[in-house]
Amino acid sequence: MHKKKTTLLIGILLSAIVLGAVAFIAIDKLFFQQEEPVEITRVDPQQEFINLLAGHAQEIQDQKGILTSITLAQAILESNWGESKLATEGRNLFGIKGEYQKDSVTMPTQEFENNEWITIDAAFRKYPTWFESLDDHAALFLKGTSWDKTKYQGVIKAKDYKTAANALQKAGYATDPGYAEKLIELIEQRNLQAYDQIYDPIRYVKQVDDVGTAKLAKDTRIWSSPPRTKNAKPIDDLAKYGAEKLKIAQEMQVGNGIWYQIKQDKKTLGWVKNNIIQIKTL
Repeated sequence: MHKKKTTLLIGILLSAIVLGAVAFIAIDKLFFQQEEPVEITRVDPQQEFINLLAGHAQEIQDQKGILTSITLAQAILESNWGESKLATEGRNLFGIKGEYQKDSVTMPTQEFENNEWITIDAAFRKYPTWFESLDDHAALFLKGTSWDKTKYQGVIKAKDYKTAANALQKAGYATDPGYAEKLIELIEQRNLQAYDQIYDPIRYVKQVDDVGTAKLAKDTRIWSSPPRTKNAKPIDDLAKYGAEKLKIAQEMQVGNGIWYQIKQDKKTLGWVKNNIIQIKTL
């Protein structure tokens, strides 16, 4: 009887050891082994904020002449990366006071007066979205104030961000004596000056005399000039002209893309991407 108990006990111990080993291997594989590396994507909310505004800011630069870097830096500084109460509740990125389409929001704000910071309540413009805030900011620079229409002309005429930042300081956009310095520091830290290059380089333009047909399944927009060149905009759609008998008058390389200027029945239609035109070979 004693021998049977001993044998049974040994069996139980061996089973426990085996089960423990299996459990250890399972846990080891679960927590400590990875056959393939896992790629973790880290989201930078500050870069996302820049990405959200950059395209619209570049459109403003193209149309109004206000440097994108200045627009972005002011939006960042004035709204704390879009997280200020004024930016979230009033969609106001630039701290512009007053009303927008008879809408405003009252917020406490700090002003620098008599060599000290004071806090006051002020009415700020309230916008439907951040994009209206961007547009209104540009309009302020273009129109100036009721008492000085040319107040921000130095900002508009500036060809580099340092000149523009100092022009803002001189015009009295903010009471902060270090305003220009803060803008310049932000621009250089985040490389915002790179966004001032809103046009792609034109590599070449050449006259051609080819005939082709359009692949109407693709993007068939016709442009006044190739995108990311000055004043480029969609002006028509090739789909309404039909696919046949398109004359190619010019070829242009913009950045890494090739564009064709096309005609039909001697009428110049505009520019299309080369991949929607199949050139006929004789």
